Amino acid sequence: MATTSMKQLAAPVTSQGASSRFRGIRICIVGGEDLNLRIPFLKRLQEAGLEPVAVGSGCEGPFRDHGLRFTKYRMCRGINPWLDLGTIKQLSKVFAREHPTIVHAFDTKPSIYAVWAAHRTRVPIRIRTVTGLGEVYSKQSFFWQTVRLLLTTMHRWASNRAQITVFYNESDYTFAMQHWRARPERAAIVPGSGIDVDQFQSRIPPQEVLTSLRHELSAEGGPIVLMVSRILREKGVFEFLAAAKKVRTIFPSARFYLVGPIEPAGRGTITTRQLHEASPNVVWLGWRNDVPALLSVADLLVLPTYYGEGIPRILLEAGLAGTPVVASEVPGCTEVVRHKQNGWLVPPRNSEVLADSISFLLDRPQLRAELARKLADDVVTKFSLARIVDIWLSIYERLLADQRANLRGRFS
Repeated sequence: MATTSMKQLAAPVTSQGASSRFRGIRICIVGGEDLNLRIPFLKRLQEAGLEPVAVGSGCEGPFRDHGLRFTKYRMCRGINPWLDLGTIKQLSKVFAREHPTIVHAFDTKPSIYAVWAAHRTRVPIRIRTVTGLGEVYSKQSFFWQTVRLLLTTMHRWASNRAQITVFYNESDYTFAMQHWRARPERAAIVPGSGIDVDQFQSRIPPQEVLTSLRHELSAEGGPIVLMVSRILREKGVFEFLAAAKKVRTIFPSARFYLVGPIEPAGRGTITTRQLHEASPNVVWLGWRNDVPALLSVADLLVLPTYYGEGIPRILLEAGLAGTPVVASEVPGCTEVVRHKQNGWLVPPRNSEVLADSISFLLDRPQLRAELARKLADDVVTKFSLARIVDIWLSIYERLLADQRANLRGRFS
């Protein structure tokens, strides 16, 4: 690795014409059960000449449909040392079989265990992307402080075995410098996973379908306020429920909808009973596969999170759908939303301010439209998949050049 800090990357190389530089380079992209969300990223790497192999804990089908190679491994989302050791052994077998030049892992557990396995199997280039600090660094109980101590030790170990650790925002980068003893020359910031602008916009249905959707939601006359998230306390679900109750005393025709799956039982989960008790102020729609359409009919997207976010994808999707947003003033959200410029920021864990901000914006349609327009411009300019892929190709190219230089130094 170079000895200068990689935090501020130089202008990225473009993927156009990159195939000759990366021909014959196999890269394993490792993630969890939602690795299928990175299929557009994998396809762009393939177009650039790399040979991507997806390694995830989800289903093979979506990858096969896109002509991508996929290898499945088992990973438990909770805390189970024996199962985690089994995960490392599985990943070690995958890397020993595939002989990749690069292993690039996303998310908390994969970014630790894949680096561990890649180090064991002598993979030349090991990259970890920390997509957010997550719930462990959001909670303050004795149990979570103990877990945090263990996880911090593991992050330190993995950071020292990876050629580079990448973060999605400045706050996480600074945290790692202070607590994980990450080295600046082995760390960088890349602003999220990127969003495929054309693909997302192609999923927005025509106006007649959107009109039908509003009818389905029984919201023909009133404004729609939407929250799309995993159903966790730290995502601000209770704050959303409380704010909805207050706002509907001022705007009784407003309709509040919560979209997202119930998480497996745990310390941060919310039950279906708790959600149904919030009716009629908030309607929980469960998991939906038509989020682009829901965003397009919504008058406001709300994300009152205090979770350890990286770059919340739903904010990018709202921007492309032309939906104004209200988000918590926390790392990750503040990378996307600039208060009163392209959206609205509120303090976390404060349902009163959240309710007042929602009411303020519902009463000002012209302001909402202006905020939405600016957010759309920012998403296309700063967070498009094309831009993020070019940054990653630049990083891969630098690491490959360092590897070749090291090999020449050994044998000269």
